Amino acid sequence: MSNPAQDFAADAPISQEAESPSLKETVRESLTVLRISQFRLVLLERLLSTSATGISSVALSFAVLAVTKSAAHPDGNAAAVSFVLAAQLAPMLVFTLVGGVLADRFRPQRVMMAANLSAAAGEGLAAVLMLSHAANTWNLLVAALLMGTGGALFYPSSQSLIPRLVPEDRMQGASSLSRLAQSSMLMLGAAVGGVLVTAFGPGEAMGLDAVLLLLGTFPLFRITVAALERTAEKAPGMLHELREGWIEVRSRTWLWAVIACYAAVLAGWFGGFSVLGPEVAKARLGGAGAWALIISCDGLGILLGGVAGLVYQVKRPMFVGTILTFAFALPPIVMGLGGPLWAISAVSVLAGFSGEYFMILWTVALTRHIPQDKLARVYSYDALGSLSASPLGSLVAGPAANAFGTRAVQLGAGAVIVGATGLTFMSSQVRHLRADAPVMSNLTAPLGEEPAPGFVAV
Repeated sequence: MSNPAQDFAADAPISQEAESPSLKETVRESLTVLRISQFRLVLLERLLSTSATGISSVALSFAVLAVTKSAAHPDGNAAAVSFVLAAQLAPMLVFTLVGGVLADRFRPQRVMMAANLSAAAGEGLAAVLMLSHAANTWNLLVAALLMGTGGALFYPSSQSLIPRLVPEDRMQGASSLSRLAQSSMLMLGAAVGGVLVTAFGPGEAMGLDAVLLLLGTFPLFRITVAALERTAEKAPGMLHELREGWIEVRSRTWLWAVIACYAAVLAGWFGGFSVLGPEVAKARLGGAGAWALIISCDGLGILLGGVAGLVYQVKRPMFVGTILTFAFALPPIVMGLGGPLWAISAVSVLAGFSGEYFMILWTVALTRHIPQDKLARVYSYDALGSLSASPLGSLVAGPAANAFGTRAVQLGAGAVIVGATGLTFMSSQVRHLRADAPVMSNLTAPLGEEPAPGFVAV
């Protein structure tokens, strides 16, 4: 068995002069993907829709806090935030698999357009409710359901679109640039959201969200990716297609192990950070502006992770990615320990960087190892599995904080993240999956066993 320290050294970015082109040449080569006009349209859509996501990440939570102020909860009710954010995540459990099948059956850009329209309807409804002073927890919950439905349909389609626009050898550059566009606008959107919520209110901020999402549909009209060819003999029903996607997932231990890991990681993250973070920011850090700063720092980390993904490649993507996942525990732990705003902001940068670099490695690994005609369905199982426990984490966090205290819940969330990541690292396939390995069709070794033939230890 190889030594973990040696493994990590072996998995240092492949950027040394003896092994790869210079940094300048690497960046220049990665940017050649911008010559593809339809890829540029995808980037424009990401800039618009992700800026709306950044604004919404601040506005929705503070809208709920604003309408739930009471003598018992002078800063707003964290339990109500739990319910609304859980409602935003819940459609992932229902519509993500449907979105994957639709993206493999039809033009993925058309599914993305429908998703943007659903999310815009939710943001617009929330804006009207807030501006008309008719908002309450329950109608904001309905608006959140519409937003979440859009997100559930959008993810598998958007992930399967880029591999059909760019060559395989340009996928890491394309994935990095796409995620750079998202991370930069997520950071900017969160900052703008904080300003809008502080200066005007959450209603105005969510109104801008709706407009940006509607604008994001227009670049998609000009993308001409056709639906995958399907003969009459190969037009099975939806259940059969879902089964095909599930076979792709279950046959690869590294794939389902990481998905299971992120189910726990994201439950802890959404509960300990996304739900309780705004309440902590309002109670002792300065309010919406402080929370916007924290979200913006997370966005800055995401931006830096995108730059790193553009430049650096690693030999064992899941080995490095799993180590980076430990960083998700830091923001809820530091916040739970009563850390100052600068410390929370600093670890948010690290968490954002780690999550983004992991996602680039993850996207390239799936594109490399999953057949293109099943890729959207695998992404739908990825989203479903990764987010399966997130609504529960969001639902439990608020009431648990009211019962046991915010500190205990945030520290517990950090412990869940660390524990789940440590268990995943036990998988030999996770540690040894190589970026340059040939595509394999059957990877069924259980957690902890030696890798299937084709994995080469460094």
